[in-house]
Amino acid sequence: MTELRPGEVIAGFVIARRIGAGGSGVVYAARHPRLPRLTALKILKRDDVTAADEVWKRFEREADIAAHFDHPNIVQVYDRGIEDDRFWISMQYIEGTDAAELQGVSADRALRIAEEIGGALDYAHGKGVLHRDVKPSNLLIAAPDSGRPERALLTDFGIARLRDETTNLTSPGNISATFAFASPEQVSGKPVGPGSDQYSLACTLFVLLTDQRPFTADNLLGWVHAHTQGKPLRVSDIRPDLPAALNPVFARALAKDPADRYPSCREFAEAATAAYYSDPALAVTAPARVTARGAAASPASAPRKPLARRLFRRQIGVAVITAAIVAAGVSFALYRTGSEPPAVDTGTVPDKFVGTWLATEGQTNYRLIVQQGRVGDSILQNRVDGVLPNGSPFHCEFAAPLGQVPADGDRLLIGTSEIVDREPANACRANGPTTLTLLSDGRVSRKTDVSGLITYTSAGAVADSWGRDHEPIAQAFPSLIGQLASTGGAVGWQGANCQKLDPAAGEPAQGAHRVLCNAQDPTGQVRFSLFDFGVRPAQSAAAMFFGGNARTLSFPHQDVAGALTVTTGNSVDPATFTDTDAKHAMAAVSFPDGDPRSRFVLLLRWPGHTVDNVLSDWLSRAPLK
Repeated sequence: MTELRPGEVIAGFVIARRIGAGGSGVVYAARHPRLPRLTALKILKRDDVTAADEVWKRFEREADIAAHFDHPNIVQVYDRGIEDDRFWISMQYIEGTDAAELQGVSADRALRIAEEIGGALDYAHGKGVLHRDVKPSNLLIAAPDSGRPERALLTDFGIARLRDETTNLTSPGNISATFAFASPEQVSGKPVGPGSDQYSLACTLFVLLTDQRPFTADNLLGWVHAHTQGKPLRVSDIRPDLPAALNPVFARALAKDPADRYPSCREFAEAATAAYYSDPALAVTAPARVTARGAAASPASAPRKPLARRLFRRQIGVAVITAAIVAAGVSFALYRTGSEPPAVDTGTVPDKFVGTWLATEGQTNYRLIVQQGRVGDSILQNRVDGVLPNGSPFHCEFAAPLGQVPADGDRLLIGTSEIVDREPANACRANGPTTLTLLSDGRVSRKTDVSGLITYTSAGAVADSWGRDHEPIAQAFPSLIGQLASTGGAVGWQGANCQKLDPAAGEPAQGAHRVLCNAQDPTGQVRFSLFDFGVRPAQSAAAMFFGGNARTLSFPHQDVAGALTVTTGNSVDPATFTDTDAKHAMAAVSFPDGDPRSRFVLLLRWPGHTVDNVLSDWLSRAPLK
């Protein structure tokens, strides 16, 4: 198949670069035809294949199956089609790598990845879908982003099949799953079920922990024998620093008979976590959960922590946990003395939680406002803005009451959320009870049943990160420009790449401080600058940016009392003039008199779009507070 080159267009998507290739296609990073975002575009290796062939059926199924999924650890599928005799699928673009590229992974990190993927597999199984090709290269590892920790996502349902379908696209003589990670039932042509994915997940976790496979072979017959007759290697033999309690966990997940494995993929991953973090003699059946974190030190140096310190993932009393463990035939000494849950203070919200907290993941932005109040009061406001799988924007606002204030002072138990506003109507789903946790670095985390774990940074910390000269811009527009990293860049609204770059001599607005976002962006995002003049500028935006030859219009915004003033060049028709590198269709946005933000001017342009596009598709939902 002829490779696509940067700049080529297929189905409206502009190819940016090649990401990689798999068994069924080549994946490119491509610019969305209408929205300021990257899409992962998978193109089928078609060659002489016709639309009636088995490969196309499998490729088509990948989109149909995955498009129904809504899980934070499964890559979203947006659309599919045929263009210029090529089959394509557009998917969620993940900035990061795949697990096959990882080496020397800490046990803590490997176990977290396994738990996240285990939950994703159980979700798919609940929908009646088997993945059938779980392996490291099909696990994408999204890099930490704007306070949100690393996340593992399951991709490539290219050979997945509905559990009750009758069409057999993968015959015993043409096994598509990578042999090193295939289950005994797969390599022997027997019926497969959820336990087959669990077996493959166990092989994958084994590799992440040891950099070796649990079985070895060099040909098809060798793999068939290894999976159906061979005994897996022992984790602790390869890495003596790992507890021997992991060996029986893997032995069960890698059992030849699916009936002998764990009831679910998540239960296997949690059993492995418990084995690592507990006394080896007790870990196999004791429930545990390690708090998600990013990459740690080298595997050999990663410390094991007492199991009992990690038993409070959910709002479960210690007595209940103890009873469950005793029922399983296991007893142990609690880390805490006594068996009563910690006392609960039903007073007010601790001051350290009160304020505005921000997070960004990809092109989804989160704003959490925590107010003072007592148990039962509505103390939490949450705003979420992003893009739906069909490419249209969404906006959600929620409120939630305070449930409890545990005595440790570092957590708030939040009640069920209520939807306050949403657009479109079916885009938002309220969270059940959650816990807001104050982290040692001053951030807060919130594990939700809709968006997963989100880690927020205070708006004050975001502003402080920009330094004295540019802090006023960050204080006024923290969600737009994000937190400045030590690298000199920040991730802002819709994943914008922002940096400090004051106007040079001869530039418009010389003497002002400026934060510049997406200046050299090749992906077609909105390019915007925020100028701080200290006081409302004496010159108008028309004089500064358009030589006095300009037109203006009023534009309402939900974050502004009054109307914004939008100024464009007099020769620019906001409805028809399209921005190009040769001829810019810029818009300067000013705030009304009396508004504290009247000292700032926002300059916008969107390559390939009109000013009206910028206003309706970007500015109308951008956070201006």
